[in-house]
Amino acid sequence: MRFNDFRPESRGVSRRRGLRRPWVVALLLMVLAVATVSPSAAADSPRPPARAGKWLIDGQGRAISVHGVNLVRKTAPYYPANFGESDAALLASEGFDAARIGFIWEAVEPRPGVYDDAYIRRIVALNDLLAAHGIRTLVDFHQDSWSRSAGISQLGNSTGDGAPQWATLGTDPHNAQDDFQAFWNDKPAADGIGIQTHFVHAWQHVIRMLNSGAGRANIVGVDPFNEPYAGSGYSCQAFLASCPAFEQGALAQFYQRVIAALRATGDTHVIFPESDPNADGSTALPALRDSAVGHNFHIYCFPVLGAGIVGVPTPPGFDAVCPPQENQAVAVSAARADRIEAPGFLSEFGASDVNTDNARLIDLADEHFWSWTYWAYYVYHPQDPANSDTQGLLVDESKPGSPANAKQAKLDALAVPWARAVAGTPSKYHFDRADSTMSLTYSTAAPAGAHLASGARTEIFVPARHYPGGYNVRVDGGTVVSAPGARIVQIAANPGAVHNVSVTIARR
Repeated sequence: MRFNDFRPESRGVSRRRGLRRPWVVALLLMVLAVATVSPSAAADSPRPPARAGKWLIDGQGRAISVHGVNLVRKTAPYYPANFGESDAALLASEGFDAARIGFIWEAVEPRPGVYDDAYIRRIVALNDLLAAHGIRTLVDFHQDSWSRSAGISQLGNSTGDGAPQWATLGTDPHNAQDDFQAFWNDKPAADGIGIQTHFVHAWQHVIRMLNSGAGRANIVGVDPFNEPYAGSGYSCQAFLASCPAFEQGALAQFYQRVIAALRATGDTHVIFPESDPNADGSTALPALRDSAVGHNFHIYCFPVLGAGIVGVPTPPGFDAVCPPQENQAVAVSAARADRIEAPGFLSEFGASDVNTDNARLIDLADEHFWSWTYWAYYVYHPQDPANSDTQGLLVDESKPGSPANAKQAKLDALAVPWARAVAGTPSKYHFDRADSTMSLTYSTAAPAGAHLASGARTEIFVPARHYPGGYNVRVDGGTVVSAPGARIVQIAANPGAVHNVSVTIARR
């Protein structure tokens, strides 16, 4: 199956009733100055994943977390038209069981109140294709710098994406903060309806179409709004500082409105709202009133990201800057997830070929049992001037995904052994990259608030690239029930009272 290009405004419509990121300029100046076997765990039930306290659970009540890539396309036709069966097969063969897929509002609603159902069906078809390969999806409404009218001034003002021009109502079309403020104020469009109201209605239309597709249960969660920034009406726009007035006010109110609108359609997916990305993980966003809300965040090392955006070598000294910055972001993200007792989802990170940094951040995320999606599978450079070739997973994006067309060093960093479904409550995970030894400990007690199905098994994906000569498995408290050398190791816990199970996988 392969998608065909089309103009988003051309058919299938339906009618209902000067800056990409404030901190990007800072990091760009800093960089320039110093010159990611088909799995069985993903579609085991017709029900989508649910939240049980700090865990995502599948239909068997097992604790799950996912590993994957971003498939968001920020330029026309606003969906990954060249993604097909071979690409999905490549991802599945490397153990990736998730993809973040993005809708662009401009393509969803090209005119006020008019939806392009043909475009929406393309993304629904993408979700269905991924589901057929056991790859779950995080569904995102994506934007950067609000719209095409705004962008990174150093790269030209047309590097933004997201909102349609009819909803770009800032006084200065190149000032994303003005445009954001108009959105938080629900400024009326030409039809007299507020643009935030339009956005919420668009989400309802999209979620209804997604939930009518074959891959409804494949959706691991909903990301309502990528990287929401405070508007020009807020004074707290400092680099690496949270904005409590914005997050506790307009942003929280917006999320409650979106959640209520989605639930009104009958949707039950876990919601993964993002906070102000200026703060690099820290947030003043309050706990939201819904039983199925997770914690969604992005972590980037700024010198590495800046180099990845403009396509220049990573500056000297980044390896001293990145660890403390990322450690801090991980710590505050973990504290936030623990405080609201919610599953964590690192939905963006990486964006570079600096694979030591990619690997280190993945290992930190995995030790917290967070889901993650690397940015990005495609970069669409030079059509998207804000993404350089170093960010992508493929060698040549004009060709289908295949082992020969994938960056092997990046796959070494991203494709790791991972307990994608745990029949109990995970407590400890570690992957030693020096010798490829993976260790996992979990209790056979179901995650709090969940019911573990009788006979549920733990499933661990074992990538061939880290075990070229095969692997050995040692289990205490359980038994390996999968075939020797299987890509997915299945563990059945010993019968009896609740107890701990420990698993070690090592090279043969």
